[in-house]
Amino acid sequence: MLFCFLLMIATMAVSAEPSNGFPKVRKVFLPQRLYFGSTGIIDLQPIDEAAWIWYPELSPASMAVHSQVFAGGCREPTLLRFRREFDAGVSPMRIHVSADERFELFLDGDRIARGPDRSDVEHWSYATYDISFAPGRHSLEALVWSIGPYAPVAQMSWRGGFILKADGDYDAQLTTGKAPWQVAKLDGCEFTQGDFFGGVGAQLTVHDCGPQWKQGDYVTAQTVRSAVKSSAFGDNTPGWKLFPTRLPDQLDREFATGHAMALGSAILGKDDVFNAEQSQNRDLPKWQSLIDGQDQVVVPANTEQFVLWDLDNYYCAYPECEVSGGAGAKLAWGWAESLYLPHSEAKGQRDEFIGKTFHGTTDTFLPGGGTHQKFSTLWWRSGRWCLLSIKTGAEPLTIHRLTLDESRYPYKIESRFDDGDPQLPGVIALTSRGILMSAHETYTDSPYYEQLMYVGDTRLELLTTYAMTSDDRLAKRAIELLDFSRQNSGFINERYPAYLVQNSATYSLIWALMLNDYAYWRNDPDFVRARAIGMRAMLAQFEPYENRDGLLENLPGWPFMDWVPQWSDGDAPDGVNGVSSINNLLYVFALQKSAGVEDSLAEPLLAKRFRDKAARIAATVRAKFWDESRGLMADNLAHTEFSEHGQCLALLTDTLTGNQARRCFGQLLTAPDLKRTTIYFSFYLMETWQKFGRGDLIIKRLDFWKDLVKQGLKTPVEQPGDTRSDCHGWGSHPLFHLYASVAGVRPDSPGFRTVRIAPEPGELPKIVSRIPHPDGFIALDLTFQDGHCRGSVELPPHITGVFIWHKREQKLNGGKNSINLKP
Repeated sequence: MLFCFLLMIATMAVSAEPSNGFPKVRKVFLPQRLYFGSTGIIDLQPIDEAAWIWYPELSPASMAVHSQVFAGGCREPTLLRFRREFDAGVSPMRIHVSADERFELFLDGDRIARGPDRSDVEHWSYATYDISFAPGRHSLEALVWSIGPYAPVAQMSWRGGFILKADGDYDAQLTTGKAPWQVAKLDGCEFTQGDFFGGVGAQLTVHDCGPQWKQGDYVTAQTVRSAVKSSAFGDNTPGWKLFPTRLPDQLDREFATGHAMALGSAILGKDDVFNAEQSQNRDLPKWQSLIDGQDQVVVPANTEQFVLWDLDNYYCAYPECEVSGGAGAKLAWGWAESLYLPHSEAKGQRDEFIGKTFHGTTDTFLPGGGTHQKFSTLWWRSGRWCLLSIKTGAEPLTIHRLTLDESRYPYKIESRFDDGDPQLPGVIALTSRGILMSAHETYTDSPYYEQLMYVGDTRLELLTTYAMTSDDRLAKRAIELLDFSRQNSGFINERYPAYLVQNSATYSLIWALMLNDYAYWRNDPDFVRARAIGMRAMLAQFEPYENRDGLLENLPGWPFMDWVPQWSDGDAPDGVNGVSSINNLLYVFALQKSAGVEDSLAEPLLAKRFRDKAARIAATVRAKFWDESRGLMADNLAHTEFSEHGQCLALLTDTLTGNQARRCFGQLLTAPDLKRTTIYFSFYLMETWQKFGRGDLIIKRLDFWKDLVKQGLKTPVEQPGDTRSDCHGWGSHPLFHLYASVAGVRPDSPGFRTVRIAPEPGELPKIVSRIPHPDGFIALDLTFQDGHCRGSVELPPHITGVFIWHKREQKLNGGKNSINLKP
């Protein structure tokens, strides 16, 4: 028997409550588990009592992929619907739930959860919910899928499986492996790889009915991995090692937005451009009413149409539509970050569409003629522009609803900054939006392309997050996930989670900087102590690559540094096969920052070891790469290559001091032939300017981001010029520098227990700011005139610090402090 299970799309279903007050669903955060311990060896937690289940004929253990080199565990995409009815009394219910690869959980037809949060098999995530409901008969259902080779690269897997543990009175009725869950296959969905890198997974073609698909007969689910059996001999239960998530559920908010910009009477070809006549089509108001949720649109039989939809901002969301009739029709829903100039990679002004073409990720819905059929996708899409292409057969198609279900990490922006510049709010909006769109179950480099968490990108995203919000849960998750990646090589992987392993020794070093940032910007020494174990092990992996001079040579993997146009594949000169000053200076930086981590943990001997080694390497770098004639640090031993990158790292690490440092900084500002930092590495250039008290240069550098706003961009780009990605999280770092460099607010000791505030306003008349602190907020209200700084600084209670203005210092105490300093 085939029928359609109509998925009830709920607006933030986890918190929604019907008028009778039930059900109530609340996510529960179990105690943090920082160490692997005996996970999978003994029964540690309630969910260990449950078994993993799957469809019987797809259940052989041979389908497990222990090496994790193949996504999904299943050779063909598999979509299943599990169901189980149960009787509820007056007591609430606690459940623990997970799946491989993904699940959506429904209570009495309403979605209450999506998951699990991405990780690897050795640290698989599960979520816990408390549910209250009216006594009586209820139903739990789970839509679970494992799509194998079509899964996003970030989606790791062991094999298809579903697990649910119910506590207390509900255990026997619902716990998988104990209760007889029913399962049915879901058909009607085809997967194809898109034109872009497979970070987002497959494009979908959905037949007849929506994300529910066609459903076969129910059978009893079969156990594919039993409950954890405690072993006195340390034997591991194969497969998933379960850890409770510490992340809130992703935003799940249905909304309407944007404008219908063009309507055409044919399907738009790949190289066809939008024209002015289409932008004035008399039927556009009908489509606008549909977008606004005020009316429906009927597409007549035997008709072709396209609608260009400008969302007015950058969004990450599940596309949702509801239709009736239209048997034999085809509705294709495409997403793009920007439109393109014809036969070009150039995008031009992002607000413009006339004379441009559309290229994007597209999902296709094929209505079966039923009433109020609902279509969506398995994974969220992203961008600013949507193109709806519709072709009907002998039956008209009624479109009742076109909406978006926004999906991202639920950050709330708690900071604020005002310097009197009328263009600054646009820059703040653009950079803030870049972080919001890059934050999900993990951080991503780009939500439209890879959707992968790269170390270098993520460090900048985390620092920017610290300046935006006090919520550091996703930051901690990023740091620990990257730590987990060391199992592949000993180094931190260049990106993780990812079933395709990518190694980068330089990005591995940046993870040490990331851990130091957390140790100082947040106050969580237990977490830092747990991760410091990985930091020490990671740094030891570099010792085999030290040559006789003690310098790193011939680093393994991809030693990426920056997308400098004159460099090959982003590698510094001699960075792959040879000795690079930039790679070695980054090594010095990582050792110094690791010493800072050890300081925060009261490990002075380990800190000294790292500092001594950093000093030895720095001395060798200085001896071999300093070019006295130019007053610059060379990139290579031949002294033929010079870059901003080398100067920045030499100055940030104090490899150069005194007169050498002053000469180098002067040349950094004036030498015409230095290879220039791009958007990513300009973070370290701004750090160097901050160290030398040149906030005016940082403010001037913001002109680039102001120009992005003028170009119609809503998020920062990956690269200058004809960039690939219009949303790249690493481009949000100027937001960090507004607070930490221009306002000058930085931690002066581990855990942010003391504060150093050294504003560098340049020609700005004022700085009014508020930045999160582990104990509250740090607020500045300062004016600047003729070298005179007046105003106030407010610190959280019991936090002390120092305020520095033109080498004059004033002690700060908890609470409000008056500032009145002259040079």
